[in-house]
Amino acid sequence: MGKQAFDQRAALLNALNTKGKAVVPPPKKEQKQEPAKQASKGQGKRRKDAEDEPPPKTKKDLEEEQQKHLQEKEQERRQFYAKEEAKKLSENKGADASVTYVEDKDTRKPKAISDISDYWKVDLGLLPFMPSDNVGALEELPEDLDPAARLEYLQLFSKQLERLLRMKFHIFWSQVLYDPQLSRCLDSYLRFCYRSHDLMGADQDALEARAAMAGAQAAEEEEYATKEISRRVLQLLVRLSRPQESSHDYISHDKFAQIIYEKHIFDVPKLIDICTIYGDTNRNTVTKMVHSIFTHQSLFKDEFNSVVQHMLDGLLQCCAPLRNASKGISEANGISLEECLTFLPDILCCFNAIFCFFPEDCVEKLMSGGLEAEGPDSSRGSSGAAPDLPLADLMVLLHDASCALRKTSSEASPDVLDGINKMVSRLLSCVLAFRLAPRKGVGAFDELLEWLKEQCDRTALLADLRRHGLENVAMEWLASGLVDDAQLDYLDEVCGGALLPKEARQSKQRRPAAAGPASGSASRPSAAGTSSSSSSKPRAAAATSGSDAAKIREVREVVGEGYGEGFLLQCLLHYGGNVPTLVGAILDNSLPPQLAALPIGLSIREEIAATNSAQPSEQPGLSSEDKKWIFAQAGRQDAEEIIEADEYDDDYDDAEGLGVPKLAAGAAGSESEGDDSVDPDAESDEDTGRQQYGQDRGRGGRLKGMGKGKQSKGPVQGQTIQARRKEANKASVANHNRRDAAARKMGRGMM
Repeated sequence: MGKQAFDQRAALLNALNTKGKAVVPPPKKEQKQEPAKQASKGQGKRRKDAEDEPPPKTKKDLEEEQQKHLQEKEQERRQFYAKEEAKKLSENKGADASVTYVEDKDTRKPKAISDISDYWKVDLGLLPFMPSDNVGALEELPEDLDPAARLEYLQLFSKQLERLLRMKFHIFWSQVLYDPQLSRCLDSYLRFCYRSHDLMGADQDALEARAAMAGAQAAEEEEYATKEISRRVLQLLVRLSRPQESSHDYISHDKFAQIIYEKHIFDVPKLIDICTIYGDTNRNTVTKMVHSIFTHQSLFKDEFNSVVQHMLDGLLQCCAPLRNASKGISEANGISLEECLTFLPDILCCFNAIFCFFPEDCVEKLMSGGLEAEGPDSSRGSSGAAPDLPLADLMVLLHDASCALRKTSSEASPDVLDGINKMVSRLLSCVLAFRLAPRKGVGAFDELLEWLKEQCDRTALLADLRRHGLENVAMEWLASGLVDDAQLDYLDEVCGGALLPKEARQSKQRRPAAAGPASGSASRPSAAGTSSSSSSKPRAAAATSGSDAAKIREVREVVGEGYGEGFLLQCLLHYGGNVPTLVGAILDNSLPPQLAALPIGLSIREEIAATNSAQPSEQPGLSSEDKKWIFAQAGRQDAEEIIEADEYDDDYDDAEGLGVPKLAAGAAGSESEGDDSVDPDAESDEDTGRQQYGQDRGRGGRLKGMGKGKQSKGPVQGQTIQARRKEANKASVANHNRRDAAARKMGRGMM
């Protein structure tokens, strides 16, 4: 028995055993060895692919990939916005109907925003304009007002207006519609800003002393800031009055009319304030603005009609204290004389603005309003004024009261009264110019002379009229060509002095002389009426240009000197001589196509030349040589037709045309050519139902080959005479006529 193998487990158990018996360890478990797996078919390839895998990306590689991805996304975003912008330009919708795509802050995805929306509004921080913010204020400034703080406010206000004017079109209108601070600031400025008449009677020494206390540099900065604010507010108002700034930046007509009316961007009081503030120094700009607003929104005219009577009543109420004070009458009720002298210049300035800048129908409505003045001198007969000028009556009475108050009372400042007389004279001249203008006819000049002669006792009134406004009326009559030098001299005599300078009269005399004898003879209506028929049209054109010269001049004052007199004359003829309508059409680019096609620089000479060249001749028709040529041509055509008929008639004997007698018997004689003497063209109108006679005739002279129920057709429209005759005579030489010719030959042979 061999030696047993040493078992380490048994030795360990016996060493730890205390019982003295040997312990046999448990048998070992046999471990089954699994057979080695054979490599599958694609395992080697996968192992090879795993060995070919790239190494893991580094942090730098990941950052580069991320940056590249962001750049691609940014490029896609820019392409999308560029595509939408190009689409927006191609559609060319108004700002009220178009949208702009912007990036949402939360989702960072594009979203459509209306072009006019509160999304575009920004906080400008505009503050209202107060009376104390006027530089050179007449009233005492508040004690707590710091001149440095006022200067800071004026400079800030100017910068805010500049920022507003620099905005894009749709952002500008969004700011206007959705920023209540802007509307409040603009309204306050139009309300409290100084007018030109507000400085009447101001104490210049006090103003200079106040400016010296503030400092020379601060005074200059305040004056500069005030001018900049005034200029930018005017630019803001002009931009608000225009619905279109370019071909792509515009608001539709209906939407613009709705916005300016419902949002109270403009109204009649605001328009009057604009005219009183800027009318004297920016006449053309203010006229364009006012006419544009009335053209786009006709409801403003209805609004004006509703306030006319209130304006007239306010004027009458404000004039009463002045008239009573001139007579020494004091009334406890009503406004005082001081209040009257404060408010009256504002009211007169408003009336002057309406006459100078508002449309003609608004002025007509103002003139048709009623003025029921009280008192013994308010009757029209005692005042001596024309019965159709109630407003002129009140102005005459107001001027008399102002002059009397200046002589008797020391309460009112003479400068204030002089300013009132000046505005009264201007308003009275506007009334006379509207009612007694050249467009009313030659009789209006006689009415003007009669009215002035009735005021001959009021020398102060006539003197003020000569200096303030009546010269414009005389210039309009001079430009019309309806009055001569003798009538203008008489007008100067009635007014007590020359209304127009000599240069104006001389330049007017040189102008017709240079235009030629036609225009000179047409300057008077009597001369134009006795002109001969050969030159009546050129003279009528010259007379028309002379009568419309005042309107042309008025239009050019508004639209500019770039428009020629001939172009404006054609426009006036189209609009019936209505100056406001023409001005509105030119400013709004709404002229009809036939006028828009004319060159705007067309002069009167070019217009007359074009008119004369377009006139038909006095004896229209063909000359004698043309008639001879036409008759000869017709004769040759007839001869060619006869020759052509002979050439086709090849079935007859040659002797037939030499007078050989024909033999026919019975009814065949009616079918022969014995009716050759009948005129082939003697065809009656088919509508009359009469029989037609010609070459291709049958029994009874009726046409042959027509078929049952058919009638002869007339000449085809556009068919020549030769073609018509050929069509009518083709049956005489056709094949079906050979039978008759053969029968006649047989008859002669049998004979």
